[in-house]
Amino acid sequence: MVVHRRKHSKELKIEIVEAALSGKSTLVLGKEYDIAPNMISRWKKQYLEGKFHDTSKSDTELRKLKTKLCELEQMVGKLTMENYILKKEKEFIAKAKKESSSIITGANLDQYRRQ
Repeated sequence: MVVHRRKHSKELKIEIVEAALSGKSTLVLGKEYDIAPNMISRWKKQYLEGKFHDTSKSDTELRKLKTKLCELEQMVGKLTMENYILKKEKEFIAKAKKESSSIITGANLDQYRRQ
């Protein structure tokens, strides 16, 4: 005895499952579409797991976006550190110039003592 498997389109499966989720009995739907009720229950489970929705493209895109986000966060961190270092260096140079230009505390103090 040869058993022929019927192929049902994704749209038909979604239509049947949404009817089942809206409250229609799987027995009634099975008789209406000539499909075994346990098959409808299996489709319903798959539907709720998201297997009927085309998530493979969005998963790939989401993964790419997460990777890009990580790269950008690293770049922001690096630029923040560079900015901090440059500000500290600027403050250090300004302080060093101020100290070296003072007669009392500057580097030229020895020169003024000799006179």
